[in-house]
Amino acid sequence: MCLYLNIYRTEYQKFSTARQPWVQIQEMEKMLAVILILVSASGILTQTDMSGKVFFIPKESATSYVRLIPMRNGPFASLTVCLKSYTALKRPYSLFSLATPNKDNDFLLFQDNNNRFSVSIGNQDVFLNIPSTAVVRSICASWDSLTGDMVVWVNGNPYPRNIFMKGYKVNANPIIIIGQEQDSYGGKFEAAQSLVGEISDVHMWDRVLTSQELMDVLYNRGMVGNVINWQKLNYQTKGEVIILPQVCKINYNPDYCNYIPT
Repeated sequence: MCLYLNIYRTEYQKFSTARQPWVQIQEMEKMLAVILILVSASGILTQTDMSGKVFFIPKESATSYVRLIPMRNGPFASLTVCLKSYTALKRPYSLFSLATPNKDNDFLLFQDNNNRFSVSIGNQDVFLNIPSTAVVRSICASWDSLTGDMVVWVNGNPYPRNIFMKGYKVNANPIIIIGQEQDSYGGKFEAAQSLVGEISDVHMWDRVLTSQELMDVLYNRGMVGNVINWQKLNYQTKGEVIILPQVCKINYNPDYCNYIPT
């Protein structure tokens, strides 16, 4: 919005020295109308601390989503993405969609059906037996290009690791969407793949987190992303997306390594 207002001021100065008063008024009214249309069409770019808040998408559509603006542009030879979601959906839906100019699923977290979850890297898929459930879930996925090591953690517990896309790099210039799955760079959404429900605590790093760091993410102990940071989130909302407070804090009980939170 500030960018548009600066353009408005600059153009006003030009008109004020070159036009008669009645011409100035007509021209500036037209310009202001165009600026308002641009702001409405593009959405407002916002930075805010989203701690204790969720994005809530109340109904199925192909037009409601949140675009997250990354702090680093890539390419990414390793990464970790963490988020929390809450939905009663029984159909496929997207949780985190990262597209690049040549790869629409350069990194994708997707609940494929009631009992199958997929991670896509470079348009290639790995499927895991992770049931959909109508409770709040913490999901983290890490991947390292050097070894191909990929691990998905659900509520602090890791699923069996995979060796996947060894030597690949997730490309630069990502568009990151939550709430929809990109079938083209920044678009081509399908309502039947949209998220209906809540999503929060989205963080992304350009490295693989340690097990202890993942526990710190799970329990909100100050571990924030350097690509996407929920506490300094740059984003744009489109369609019907509501920001709401979290209903309550969730107590997770990871079984892995008999972990006891401190």
